[in-house]
Amino acid sequence: MVSAPVRDSKLRSGEARIEAMDAAHDVNAPGAMVQDWVGTMFMPGASLAQVQSVLRDYAGYKNFYRPKVIESKQLAQRGDEYDVLLRLYEKHILTVILNSTYHIRYEVPDRQHLIVTSRSTHIGELKNPGKSDTEEVAQGSDSGFLWRLNSYWRFEAADGGVYARCEAISLSRDVPPGLGWMLKGFLENFPKESMLNTLRGTRAAVAGLQ
Repeated sequence: MVSAPVRDSKLRSGEARIEAMDAAHDVNAPGAMVQDWVGTMFMPGASLAQVQSVLRDYAGYKNFYRPKVIESKQLAQRGDEYDVLLRLYEKHILTVILNSTYHIRYEVPDRQHLIVTSRSTHIGELKNPGKSDTEEVAQGSDSGFLWRLNSYWRFEAADGGVYARCEAISLSRDVPPGLGWMLKGFLENFPKESMLNTLRGTRAAVAGLQ
């Protein structure tokens, strides 16, 4: 994860690239599903200062990353560390709305690099969406659509812009017997779709500052 290069000249003329990491298949997690996706892109004309401005604007996430994020706000800040709430929306046969909180840390090793680490601290499924934003389904009785989500961003300023690499590792319920036809795509597609939405949203928000 850390040793993988960020800069890749092949990204300069193309769309964001997303791929699954095979290592996730080797994780022994009975009753659960671990997925590991990596997304990479190039933002021409961008600077690391602009990238940081977008990423630290947590109130703006509901605009940058819609329709996947429908509410967002900063809960606390201690220097370069933040606690954040994101309310996630997903619809694929089923509709699920999740309250998720994250602890996020920024590191600037030098003028050309930025590292952002985000670890989920709570993910709860809303019991009555539209009626209450706080009442959640009891743990163990939820859909298991998403239990944990950690993201590891690395940015490098080069070639007149910024290269970005994001690795997202998620934990969810495994597909229950008899429900595969309904939940398999729902559980497996979310990380990839979320990654693409995040990359595109970040690039568009950064471009809006140029």
